[in-house]
Amino acid sequence: MARMDLMGWALLLALAGAGVSEAKPVKYAGPHPRTGQPEGGLCHIQAVHVHAASPVHAPVLYRQHGDVYFFIGDPTPFGYDGPRHSYYGHHPVVINVVLGEDSREDDVAYCYHDGPHSHYYPPPPRHDFEEQEDVYYYTDEYPEVYTRDRARLVQVNIIYRPWHYARPVVTRAPPRGYHGPVVQVNVNVPAVGVEVNVNPAPARYEEHDRHRHMKHKHKHKHKKFKDRD
Repeated sequence: MARMDLMGWALLLALAGAGVSEAKPVKYAGPHPRTGQPEGGLCHIQAVHVHAASPVHAPVLYRQHGDVYFFIGDPTPFGYDGPRHSYYGHHPVVINVVLGEDSREDDVAYCYHDGPHSHYYPPPPRHDFEEQEDVYYYTDEYPEVYTRDRARLVQVNIIYRPWHYARPVVTRAPPRGYHGPVVQVNVNVPAVGVEVNVNPAPARYEEHDRHRHMKHKHKHKHKKFKDRD
């Protein structure tokens, strides 16, 4: 009986040890939120490092780079106060370039933040951006992989919506080469606290286009009634 009890305890200890060994640390690369909430702050380690906790909102706020998690969101709400670069709308991020890795093939991901936002890294090489008011706009065509993942990853804007933080100031309409979504930003008004219309489908909207469309519509309407007479 005593022998059976000892065997039972040994089995329990073996199972417990196996459970501990399977709890592997989670790898991160670059700065990232500590808890997923602004009050949790930011981990500023640039090199690959480990934490015991898994990232919050991982499918939306992170991209897998090999076996590590790379945070692709705006670090501002989490207390980031280092060098930053301003962007508008959706754009590519070359993760291996950001991490300073020497790689033959680029690991290209896409940021789906609507409107003005910030990152700690500049625009990637070999991609077309136009700078206006110290804000970068992606001016190349979006590939199929961007369109495929857009409906899911654009939810980053829903996650960020409750958080109040300073956005880059934008006072002019985007340059004509920009093909991404355009959010409602009033001219000569800082883009802090603007209402972001979360729409999975990129849609270009300019005020003069709307007036031209309405004028054209009314013109055909009047002609239709005139023909009836």
